[in-house]
Amino acid sequence: MSTKNRTEEKFSVALESIQSKRRIEQVQEAANALLDRYRTQHDPVERLKLTYELIRRNLTPEVAIVFGSLALGTDGLVGVAGREAVPPVPLSGVRGQAVFHCKIHGADGRDGSLTAFYTEPGSMGLTNAEWLAAMRLLAGISGLGVGGHVTCPA
Repeated sequence: MSTKNRTEEKFSVALESIQSKRRIEQVQEAANALLDRYRTQHDPVERLKLTYELIRRNLTPEVAIVFGSLALGTDGLVGVAGREAVPPVPLSGVRGQAVFHCKIHGADGRDGSLTAFYTEPGSMGLTNAEWLAAMRLLAGISGLGVGGHVTCPA
């Protein structure tokens, strides 16, 4: 391998690292914005609505949240026992490549789930791995926001 090729490879790796850092910073900004909105909204259902809108606008339009009697992004289609959030199939008929699913456990006995699909690069340019990490972060915040927690399979 020539010196020029090695230099180009190192430059490429450095550039990808910088871009990845910027994408992660965008996710952190989104998480901070969600926490700021949670400060002014104390109702768990309203907090989940905020989470849903943030994910739908910034991370993927293929998102659904079900919690108690709340069903967002499901078009009325809710899975097993009304607790599994299932976003509708996009008009293209093709779901996103990466899948995120977690259970939401509220402090008051209500439970539900969050499900989303994603195809990179998406609107924020995230890789599938970055997107999954972002979803785990936002889901964790949501679980705390409803006074409980979430469980997300690895």
